[in-house]
Amino acid sequence: MIGQGDFIAVGVSGGADSVCLLLLLCELKQEYDLELCAVHINHGIRREAFKDQEFVENLCRRRKVPWITFSEDVKGTAEKQSMSLEEAGRMIRYRCFRKVLDMHGGGKIAVAHHQNDQAETMLYRMSRGTGIQGLKGMEAVRADVIRPLLCLKKEEILAYLKEKDQDWMEDASNEDNTFARNKIRNQVIPALTKVNARAVEHIVSLSEEIEEWSRYLEEQLSEAWKACVKQEGKGRLIDTGRFLEEPEPIRRLLAKQAIEQAAGRKKDIEKVHIQSFCDLAFRETGKSIDLPYGLIGRKTYGGLLVEEKQTRAETGTAGQLVLTETDRYEKMEEKDFTKIIDYDKIDKDIQLRYRKSGDFFVFSKDGKSKSLSRFFIDQKIPREERDRIPLAADGSRIIWIIGHRLSEFYKVSEKTKRYLRLEYN
Repeated sequence: MIGQGDFIAVGVSGGADSVCLLLLLCELKQEYDLELCAVHINHGIRREAFKDQEFVENLCRRRKVPWITFSEDVKGTAEKQSMSLEEAGRMIRYRCFRKVLDMHGGGKIAVAHHQNDQAETMLYRMSRGTGIQGLKGMEAVRADVIRPLLCLKKEEILAYLKEKDQDWMEDASNEDNTFARNKIRNQVIPALTKVNARAVEHIVSLSEEIEEWSRYLEEQLSEAWKACVKQEGKGRLIDTGRFLEEPEPIRRLLAKQAIEQAAGRKKDIEKVHIQSFCDLAFRETGKSIDLPYGLIGRKTYGGLLVEEKQTRAETGTAGQLVLTETDRYEKMEEKDFTKIIDYDKIDKDIQLRYRKSGDFFVFSKDGKSKSLSRFFIDQKIPREERDRIPLAADGSRIIWIIGHRLSEFYKVSEKTKRYLRLEYN
């Protein structure tokens, strides 16, 4: 957790926990040759905020610890980004810590979470609804963030400060039980300790056991992810067959991770969304569900797809089609978006458009054709994609289903005299 010669940015609010953390690190400073810097954030919310700031600065002077104070508009940030005050405060605190590390060229961030905080976090997540990963609690070391007090109970912290004759600041807002976390801290945990004096220890012990199981599940998830998930644009596609071979807990984790990756965030992706996405595996192809952040989950021929909702304008073209005529055959590399056809077989003007009623497609060398709709069904092209596939059309006859297949009717042969190169951009 702490190494020789470490630079540590210590979060110090002025409350008992952070004051205890600073004092303990000061005691270890000489032994480990630590370079400490106290970081205080004035959130600008409470009237007492400047008293807290003054207290921290005086404490640092007495302890000969350098400090940096940040003044931040947490309330304004919360309103601007549609976040709670707690979320905005946490985001700003860690942003300030990172600034300090950047100024120094690296180091560690020390925060003052303790056993009671761990129990509080678990109970809070349980009350809101969470999975096994949400119950593993905070880690003592996570990347460059360390929590040296995670092994201590609140009463042990207070006893240490009294022994050192060290005062601290009280935050009156911590007594406001309209906030869920405060209610858990001030009412739920004391009630549990009346049932069992070691309730906090037992909750933390459970958290540690869940952490071990969580690591095992993450290993299983990693293997399953490699086997049955692939990136599909900005979305994720899960092979349904492989998905259903996995045990149900792994299926839920696969679904959760696929949705989170497609969304680019974890917040507000709840159990109901994950279960609904898993349930698509048992429904018929074409069924879909709405997901947070403008995502949609679909059962396709290829599997379970989570992606952004896409809408197609009723007017406008599907892109640009570049036509190049030549009277002699040149070897041109044909790719998914470049094709060469027999120009003399064009009956009308070539149009770049989406599908219409009456479209048909020649799919065999002997001239057999079928409706474009039937062709899409036979080729198992997902229903939700059919209206978005650009087409090169000669009236109702489809020349090229762009990105998929060229009509047999328009392909070059030994009798071809003029060639037309079609390039889709």
